[in-house]
Amino acid sequence: SGIADFVPADIETVGYRVFLGHKQYFVSSDVGAGKMQWYAFYNEAPGGVDIPRGKKERLLKIFGGWCDNVIDLILATDEDAILRRDIYDRIPILSWGKGRVTLLGDSVHAMQPNLE
Repeated sequence: SGIADFVPADIETVGYRVFLGHKQYFVSSDVGAGKMQWYAFYNEAPGGVDIPRGKKERLLKIFGGWCDNVIDLILATDEDAILRRDIYDRIPILSWGKGRVTLLGDSVHAMQPNLE
């Protein structure tokens, strides 16, 4: 995730974007004052570590073939403003209840924090 001093040309008509790819996606939103926040999601094995001063370079390799909206926002973000936040998922369960207990909503199904 990151935040950048960045104002897209179409900011007056589009303030939130979701870009979808295979096992990865990118979300950006206007947070005001000429800044955009973004989240880059990429499926990989748990426990990964970024090399010092290499987060932006790694993101550009992962999302390098994507549209200018994604690339320009990553490029506009200072390396120190990029944070790695691992998200862990789980395999869905097949039964939501047993005996007199039934789980509902978020208690039974894993959901990423951006509700995607």
